[in-house]
Amino acid sequence: MIEPIKPIAAGYEDPVLLNISDYLIRRTDHYPKPIPILCIKQDGYHIPFMSEDNISILFGPAKARKSGLIKSMCQAILNGSNEKMFSTYQSKKIAVIDTEQSQHDSHDAVKGIYYMTGADIDYYSVLTLTKDQKKQLVEQHLKQNPDCKMLIIDNIVHFVKDFNNVAESGEITQWLLKLKSEYKTHILVVIHENPSGTYNQSLKPRGNLGTNLMNLCETAIRIQKDPDDETRSIVSAALTRGKTFRDFILMMDDQKIPFLMDDHSLHEKKTAKKPNY
Repeated sequence: MIEPIKPIAAGYEDPVLLNISDYLIRRTDHYPKPIPILCIKQDGYHIPFMSEDNISILFGPAKARKSGLIKSMCQAILNGSNEKMFSTYQSKKIAVIDTEQSQHDSHDAVKGIYYMTGADIDYYSVLTLTKDQKKQLVEQHLKQNPDCKMLIIDNIVHFVKDFNNVAESGEITQWLLKLKSEYKTHILVVIHENPSGTYNQSLKPRGNLGTNLMNLCETAIRIQKDPDDETRSIVSAALTRGKTFRDFILMMDDQKIPFLMDDHSLHEKKTAKKPNY
């Protein structure tokens, strides 16, 4: 019996149309090094850790002050530097996609960044949107603002139904790769970590999605509360593609304004074995 011809599934692309030479890396060609957007100040040097056309991760347990670190990153880009970060990047266009906070709390964050920098950023509160609507908003923003070179998605798990689903995690990861390449922007994704373990133990970003992001990111930054002093958070380089940097401290004042500082005693407390991420 002859089976009827099945219609081509939506989204199917004919592989014949792919020009493989577009993806061939030739020794004789020139590929410019991505321009650094943010650097860490350490021992008189500037260590790049976020650059154009790349993806990075910020992860940690809930209430570890991830939002405070985001404010500090915005401050360094907009003002050129802060206590631990440095930037000479020309574009000051930053967008934050906040999937968790209410409009009131998001407004407080916007005011806090303005208080620190004297500049406004594009801050979206998308708590009530579906995952597809969230993606549509991101794409529209980048299309309308091609000079946006720092896109922060807080929290990326709300762009999927199941962060442990292999297919869905692969799809959202591919979407991020497409966006950063198309717009030459840096995408910082915020994600919680697996809820287990203690200080300095090997912890990972949540689920299959977190594993995928770790495999492709330029830098993975972990933040956690100091187990000896909960008024402080410890910021660590969990994974870096280039030179790594030492742990440093983030604290918040009474107005929820963050400030960063070195604490060399952190390195004395660390065990000889580095966590395996």
